[in-house]
Amino acid sequence: MRLTDLNPAPYSPRVISEEATKALKTSLGEFGDISGIVWNKRSGHLVAGHQRFEALKQKHGKKLSLKGGEIVTPTGERFAVRVVDWPDVKEKAANLAANSPFLAGSFDPGGLEAVLADLNAADGLGTLLDDIRLEELLPGAGDLLPDTGETGDEVAKTERSADDDVPAGPTEWITFSTPLTTAQHQIVMQAIRLARQNGCEKVSDGLHQIASAYLKEQSNG
Repeated sequence: MRLTDLNPAPYSPRVISEEATKALKTSLGEFGDISGIVWNKRSGHLVAGHQRFEALKQKHGKKLSLKGGEIVTPTGERFAVRVVDWPDVKEKAANLAANSPFLAGSFDPGGLEAVLADLNAADGLGTLLDDIRLEELLPGAGDLLPDTGETGDEVAKTERSADDDVPAGPTEWITFSTPLTTAQHQIVMQAIRLARQNGCEKVSDGLHQIASAYLKEQSNG
């Protein structure tokens, strides 16, 4: 394997801003790779990978072992443990950096929808998509609004005065997510599917149509 063999996946729906790229390069230079399980031998603390390690312990219990700097499962899967020797302040900074959304990319809504559509159409996955909650990425990734600086009341007023049934989509995008209960998620996804049946090609368009219809209903009430 050569560096030239490491080609980006053309279907990858992840994108990253210039600001996040700059922060990520700084983190890599200061802490190295902190995306996996990282242990600080000076303090005895995990720096990163807390949830991964906890999930492995819950799944395998006392059958887990540590061999050659790797956590080994009963089935032979191996998870590398990176060992560092850092002072307390650097450990804490790295811990935050490892979990910071400002050093990460975000999903391109269209790309995400395309990959999920391919996975939903594929055979042999069983309940995998539900088990690892991939479908739940859709409401968060499609929950997009233009960053105009308007207040909520101003946005609502603008929407209510629109002449078209569905106001023009935004040209500047931000992504934000919100936790949903299972029942809420089912209702949101059902509404999005209906909107897509009515011509909305993207999740964001569906949410935009739903929100617009709600605002018009409220203004008419």
